[in-house]
Amino acid sequence: MKKFVFTVIVVCATIAVSCNKVKNKMANNYITEKVKFKSNNQNVAGLLCNYKSNEKKPAVVILGPICSVKEQSPIQYATRLGEKGFVALCFDARNYGESEGKPRQFESLKNKEEDVKSAIDYLLSRSDVDAGKIFIVGVCNGANEMMQVSIDDKRVKAVALVSGNYLIKENMINLLGNESIWNNHLQRAVIAKEKFKNTGKADYIKIVDSIGTEQLLPPLPIYGWYHPWENKAPYFTYRGGWQNKVTAMSEFETLNFDALATSKKIFKPTLVIHGEMSDGGYEFAKQIFISIPTQNKKSVWIDNTVHFQFYDDPIIIGQSVNEISDWFNQNIK
Repeated sequence: MKKFVFTVIVVCATIAVSCNKVKNKMANNYITEKVKFKSNNQNVAGLLCNYKSNEKKPAVVILGPICSVKEQSPIQYATRLGEKGFVALCFDARNYGESEGKPRQFESLKNKEEDVKSAIDYLLSRSDVDAGKIFIVGVCNGANEMMQVSIDDKRVKAVALVSGNYLIKENMINLLGNESIWNNHLQRAVIAKEKFKNTGKADYIKIVDSIGTEQLLPPLPIYGWYHPWENKAPYFTYRGGWQNKVTAMSEFETLNFDALATSKKIFKPTLVIHGEMSDGGYEFAKQIFISIPTQNKKSVWIDNTVHFQFYDDPIIIGQSVNEISDWFNQNIK
């Protein structure tokens, strides 16, 4: 418990420093600032970490876990990549946090893919970004969207997939508990989607809970990590816009996405980083890595590492960012 509290305090200190000003000096060599850009004519709120240099720099977009906000794991990667010389952008996807979009808390892979492409548009509009050096990072569920973006967007030069919760049916069945629960979640999503189409009213479910299997993410360790964010515990200065709810129809997209089929279309330089006890363990991450057809790929397997260490453990995040930075620099043409 003491170790958990210490880790939480470290994370919160980073978040508080990163987010308490519109433009705030960070360390000695980069700054972070609040930015906004348009995606499908809606305002998207982002945090941009920028290396202090007058030269044009490589840029990277970071996309975090399912239902996440920028103040959670994404800012951990953005700050460190900013320090390494990248213009690093993380953001609240539409319908979340400080960004516009309705229904609120609607999880859509397609929307997030559009948001990432719009984030790239924004980066390319800046005079300090090198248009030939655009990269993307997906953490946890964000790995699924970033695989698709790497396929669709020619501007992306390389991709890094970190502790991916890959949307493969067998993996999701394991996460939810069994195939019966998986079927129940999917049928509920179908009904909720039809209701929203006919009435404009969205049904909501919890993202995490300590009991039952009705929530989006039933495993108790996931509840244990997110519960303090829901409570907005007093030792946190700022929690961002995270809420413990998501539209029930969101699972229609997530449970129908085929990450394995998507990975077979990736020809960009690809880095896969995964922990031994990350979601799906090595099994599904290795399936993804093997199926990626490009010869320019690298895998980093970290033993004795749980999924949430890629969210808030400074050692594991630091190791991951070193690998990401090296990979992107190797693939700058």
